[in-house]
Amino acid sequence: MILSNLIVKWLEWIIEIGLWLLLIACLISGIKMGEGFFGSIFGGLLSVLVGGVFGALVFGFFIVLNDIRRILKVAVEKDDAGVAKSEV
Repeated sequence: MILSNLIVKWLEWIIEIGLWLLLIACLISGIKMGEGFFGSIFGGLLSVLVGGVFGALVFGFFIVLNDIRRILKVAVEKDDAGVAKSEV
């Protein structure tokens, strides 16, 4: 249970680090695939572009879920505060 709570609290950082690592890995692999100086630069940029789109599709789902969780948490806290005031 402790690990689950830590993962939920750190979810934004886990997603952010995952996206940056994906882009760095795409850049390195794109540079290695290119031939010559300009080929390596073009391969790196193209690879980062494709990796960014792929990362947005994969990690975007988790970002949306995290935003929904945050909005629901605020709504529940607001509702609980309203209930507590009406009981007094």
